[in-house]
Amino acid sequence: TTPSEYVGYHELKANGVLKDIVIDNELVDTVPADSRAQVIFDKTPFYAEMGGQVADKGVIKNQAGEVVAEVEDVQHAPNGQNMHTIHALKEMTRENTYSLEVDVAFHNKVKKNHTATHLLDQALRDVLGSHTHQAGSLVEPTYLRFDFTNLGSVTAEDLKKIEDIVNAKIWENIQVETVVTDKESAEKMGAIALFGDKYGDTVRVVKVGDYSMEFCGGTHVANTNEIGLFKIISESGVGAGVRRIEAVTSEEAFEFLEERNQLLRQSADELKIVQIKEVPRKIEQLQEQVKLLEQQKQALEDKFASQQAGDIFKNVKEINGKTLIAGQVNVSGMSQLRQLADQWKEKQLSDVLVLATATADGKVNLITAISSDAVKEGYKAGDLIKAIAPKVGGGGGGRPDLAQAGGKKPEGIQEALKAAEDWLNK
Repeated sequence: TTPSEYVGYHELKANGVLKDIVIDNELVDTVPADSRAQVIFDKTPFYAEMGGQVADKGVIKNQAGEVVAEVEDVQHAPNGQNMHTIHALKEMTRENTYSLEVDVAFHNKVKKNHTATHLLDQALRDVLGSHTHQAGSLVEPTYLRFDFTNLGSVTAEDLKKIEDIVNAKIWENIQVETVVTDKESAEKMGAIALFGDKYGDTVRVVKVGDYSMEFCGGTHVANTNEIGLFKIISESGVGAGVRRIEAVTSEEAFEFLEERNQLLRQSADELKIVQIKEVPRKIEQLQEQVKLLEQQKQALEDKFASQQAGDIFKNVKEINGKTLIAGQVNVSGMSQLRQLADQWKEKQLSDVLVLATATADGKVNLITAISSDAVKEGYKAGDLIKAIAPKVGGGGGGRPDLAQAGGKKPEGIQEALKAAEDWLNK
């Protein structure tokens, strides 16, 4: 077992002796130029993916200061060492010393988001209750994802409370410290352990002042003010009793808010408003106008439908001892067909009614109605609709006195109306 020490908690650049090289599952002595390999050094500042935190990225240089490899990933080897997946740009050899340099910008973004997850974890308990526990996380440089137990979705009001708490802790400039101790002592301190995780004899406890204290092997900021800003971008369900919050911090949080501000500014311009704060009031005014116009439109459509119905209701046919009114009307849809059927029923204009309309999207609505006397004689609107609906490429059903159907063949409407006559003739 090759020993390997991780020093990334305190330094992001370190010299390390190349101890093991694995290519295609074989131990070798050199890495050829322009090839990929897995390598282990006796000492490394590169964080290996763990606890939801992604691995560090960076470069490896030779003693002449030349970049000889790019570090693409770091995972824990079977014996716990940090194993680096590299793309070698130049040949590398075992037992040579190299300079391992972590991408500082990438690393700093990740640690801001990791500390933010600790603040979020505690804020969730503060707002939702002590029943809430972490159920998983992902800490990337550009965003964080945090899964937690909760029976229902988190309300917008509670999300704002949680976000406000996290930002308040960020702006309180709280020192973040790490304590290395034994598991029993950590538990006595009140540190929160992630359910299901296994811990060794020695553990790391990350303390954010007196606010948060958790078992954690990840990297963190020294002071919460380094996080800058925290913004929740979504909350959703990912399983039974498990919710997920996605959030951004620092530069990404500012960019998210700036994008929202630009959308608001654009909306204000479209609404011809000088001050953005007037946008909600203007939207309310427009909604009232739309509601009024919809009411006026509906009234006109009802009037037009009644005018058409007046003509159709005059056209009564007697078939096999029963009176039938059947026709096509130009109305907006099923709602108005039902209104016309109500008028027909109130005025008792015939034994049977069949109305059809073709909608603007190329669909067909059909309605059939049977008078109460005809129903008593065994005539059923549901039977009639089933007989004529196939003519318009659809189907439907309903009660004995009223039934409806939809279809997708407007060209079959006249055939459907004719089928109603044939149905009465049987």
